[in-house]
Amino acid sequence: MDMTANSFSTLHQKQGLLKDELEKKSQEKEYIEDVSNELELADDDDLIPYKIGDSFLHLPLEEVMQLLEANKEEVGKGVEEIVEKMEANEVVMSSLKVELYAKFGKAINLEV
Repeated sequence: MDMTANSFSTLHQKQGLLKDELEKKSQEKEYIEDVSNELELADDDDLIPYKIGDSFLHLPLEEVMQLLEANKEEVGKGVEEIVEKMEANEVVMSSLKVELYAKFGKAINLEV
């Protein structure tokens, strides 16, 4: 088998994994936004249970909101990194497709 075909196959598999990871990160970001919105209705004096590792700590609302915002930013950066990797892979895969179709013509199907 051709090295170009192997490279394309490897990138195609990585794209699938990145897509799954992107979905998880996006869901996590949505969840954080939902929790933040719900907490806007809480009293400022309430202690809010916040999970850190395997433990829940009861923290003041303001501190929890700050932690959620920092967490949301971190997850957002993760989403951006995944999207950048996927875009870079797409560029490489496109050039590999051109090579493979030039070499194998209609004998190869790279459309997913």
